[in-house]
Amino acid sequence: MKTYGILCFVLALAMFAAPVAVLDLSDFSFAAAREVLFGEETQATQSDEATDSETVAVLQAASGNVVEMDTVEYLVGCVASEMSADADAEALKAQTVAAYTNVQRLKADPDSTLEGADISDDPARHQGYLDEAARREKWGDNYDAYNEKLTEAVTTVRGQTLTYDGAYITAAYCALCPGRTESAANIWGGEVPYLQSVTSPGDRLSPEYTETTVLSAEEIRTKAAADTEIVLGDDPSAWLTDIQYSENETGVVTSVTVGGKIMTGQQLRTLLSLRSPAFTVEYADGQFTFTCTGNGHGVGMSQYGADYMARQGATYGEILAHYYPGTTLSGA
Repeated sequence: MKTYGILCFVLALAMFAAPVAVLDLSDFSFAAAREVLFGEETQATQSDEATDSETVAVLQAASGNVVEMDTVEYLVGCVASEMSADADAEALKAQTVAAYTNVQRLKADPDSTLEGADISDDPARHQGYLDEAARREKWGDNYDAYNEKLTEAVTTVRGQTLTYDGAYITAAYCALCPGRTESAANIWGGEVPYLQSVTSPGDRLSPEYTETTVLSAEEIRTKAAADTEIVLGDDPSAWLTDIQYSENETGVVTSVTVGGKIMTGQQLRTLLSLRSPAFTVEYADGQFTFTCTGNGHGVGMSQYGADYMARQGATYGEILAHYYPGTTLSGA
């Protein structure tokens, strides 16, 4: 049992040390994806079977350049950015399918703001990507082993996508959920049939499961100034009121009144840079203490949960079917 606990700690440390575990990353462009989620779906009219000549045009957030690259290289770099290479191979395959599905969705419905690219490498907008140099820097002496591992996972599931009613899905994912994923309706305000609340018990084993953030009243006032609809009075204890929680028992805040403005927990999370919309808050001695569970928006596939499932013997197909219920794995 002690050995298992150490394994869980090491795994968690590796997963959350990854730059992408900022994986809010995986807030996967939901500001941009709302129209896809809650508007008309993009039909999967293209073949799901990738060809050797298939490429992905990536808009580099840092330089503003559009770089066209081989799909396998893109997916290896994307998965390297989004997930720890220490994860089980089946979890890495599941991440690959999710990432490729998002690419295909965007390819089928081009975004004119991408300057001709298929997708951005900005994780706050779409998905992260690490080129070879960045992967070498991140992995150091493990580069050869990790690159080979990710390349094998990518090539094994290359061309496979997830669809729902014949349309590419928006394959949302997060680093860590509060033991259950949350529905898209409670995070972004619209019902999505394949982004429902499902169990993810492995997440509770993470040593990063809970995080406490302490903000002074002055820090709250400064951050709240970005929203002109929020009016904070002289009594900080009255700033955050009427907190409502998800019926899915995730601990996600569905509604909170902030200085007279009703917000979702996800909106307050963004405003205050909290780790998760699943939180409790206490005020005392001029300070607000937020206790957050999970890491990220909590919708779709939990990367920690996916790795836990894989280590219990689940295949990538079973992982995807669990976190995206009702979807079809095409091209397998």
